[in-house]
Amino acid sequence: MASTSASFSVSEAPATDVAKRMAVSKNAADDMMRVLSIYDARLLPMSPAEGEPAGEAYGCDEREEQEEEAFAAAEDVIRRCNSSSSSSGMADYLYAVDDALAAASLQGGLASRAAEAVQAAMPRLEEEARALLCSSSARRLSLSSDDLDDAATPPDASPRLSPRAAASVRGVADRMLRAGYGPELAQVYVTTRRDAITEAVAHQLGAAEPVAIEEVLRMEWQVLDQKMRRWNHAIRAVVRTLLAGERRLCDEVFASDKELGHECFADVSRGCVLQLLGFADAVAMSARATEKLYRTLGMYEALADVAPELEALFTGDARELFSAEVSAVAARLGSTVRRTIEEFGSAIQGESSRRPVQGGEIHPMNRYVINYCGLLADCRSTLDMILVNTADAVDGDEATGGGGGATSTPSGRCMLELLTRLLRKMDEKSCLYDDAGLKHIFLMNNLYYIVQKVMDSPLRELLGDDWIRRHRGQIRQYETGYLRASWITVLSVLRDDGGSAAPTVKDKARSFNAAFEELYRNQTAWKVIDPQLREELRIAVSERLIPAYRSFLSRPRPQTGSSSGGSRHSASKHVKYTLEDLEDYMLDFFEGVQKFVK
Repeated sequence: MASTSASFSVSEAPATDVAKRMAVSKNAADDMMRVLSIYDARLLPMSPAEGEPAGEAYGCDEREEQEEEAFAAAEDVIRRCNSSSSSSGMADYLYAVDDALAAASLQGGLASRAAEAVQAAMPRLEEEARALLCSSSARRLSLSSDDLDDAATPPDASPRLSPRAAASVRGVADRMLRAGYGPELAQVYVTTRRDAITEAVAHQLGAAEPVAIEEVLRMEWQVLDQKMRRWNHAIRAVVRTLLAGERRLCDEVFASDKELGHECFADVSRGCVLQLLGFADAVAMSARATEKLYRTLGMYEALADVAPELEALFTGDARELFSAEVSAVAARLGSTVRRTIEEFGSAIQGESSRRPVQGGEIHPMNRYVINYCGLLADCRSTLDMILVNTADAVDGDEATGGGGGATSTPSGRCMLELLTRLLRKMDEKSCLYDDAGLKHIFLMNNLYYIVQKVMDSPLRELLGDDWIRRHRGQIRQYETGYLRASWITVLSVLRDDGGSAAPTVKDKARSFNAAFEELYRNQTAWKVIDPQLREELRIAVSERLIPAYRSFLSRPRPQTGSSSGGSRHSASKHVKYTLEDLEDYMLDFFEGVQKFVK
């Protein structure tokens, strides 16, 4: 290498030296010697050894001399660079290692010296590889609270090298592998990259250190909830960006030894993958609770989502190991989901509070259950995977009458069972009301709320339109039951009974006034939550009350003898309300604010 950089003139150098430098083969050297011998007699060939062709003897000597000169230059470069801490001149250093490797493959004493030079170069190459690999540490993926609610794949943050650094590390790795220093290169790669990946994963999970299973089991729900949310996004980012990028980097570095590259990637990735799976396993082992169900479903979904991609990153025993680990953790998460749903249904059925909701409003349990079912319906595809082999425990009439959607999927049957238990519980709660009219208001409020939630959520797809139609018909039945329970007595007072034994107009007016005022006092305190349902109920009452009261007012009054004028005056005195008064008073019904007739 040093000989190629020497500067000299052909006229000043011996002609033999010029010939040596210009010769590239035995035949070319012979031809060149014959041409130049015209100008210098010293170029006449020496007598060959006995029995050896003159050209071969000369060619062997020339090659050995060239190899000796090349190696000497390479040895000098290796020695000088090893004694310097500067990283400049690495290209010359790598070329020198190439020459040393070439010389080490020869026979004789030169090979022994070359092997020593190669060995002396390896520590420097190890340090260079370490420095280059450290320069490719993965960029941190920062997940804000908004990002945690975004299911999109995170931006690319794979631990790639710059093109220049990639070329350099490939060159260093190639020399180390050709020199038989694959184990040393693997150790440098694994220790360097494992630390970089571990740091990136810790940042993803929002923890400087891995969370122990014992910590998860003792963790308060608010803290655990946040960590579960981060995990759902972190595992996608880790598999699709960090590990995918690390796989590409490993393939680049170990391009000439793919098997060693597979082993190094498995060693680098093992810790972070097991850390992620360990957290999920700890969640599956923790105490089951309804509030964890949605997050646990999310974890199962995320794990199932990335499992094929994670498995594809590995080969051989590593692939089998991680595939088995992922399957085992997913199975435990699925079991936790199923058992939590079973306990959720049992909790609905076992709710035993005896305090009626004021004004017949929506029961708090109803709000909680239906909203939670809506969340579960968002995960219906994941639920189907988990519940596919679960036996259904829905009564026959409900299971077969829910429409196509309700019986076509495991998630649909699960939602049907939960809502069936909820509706039965609402029937039980309605019995806490002494007033039959208020009982029907309560049932109407709660069923209407359930139907509206089903119509405005993925539950509609699961339960089907037939289920909605049947239960909207049930709402009408509750409305009819309210009208009968609350107004049949009032309306009967206004009927024309006929006959001499019928109550007088004055008695009817007094009875109606008392009954209406009591209804007004009670039912203004009742609450119909939905404005549309509230208006429909007022109209239904008015359609029965106003015509009956109009007929009562227009009915001819009996006139008997001289006392007839006094009877008419007495009757009109007890008729307190006009039709317009009743219509105005009806506007106060079902507002949840008790009022009295003025």
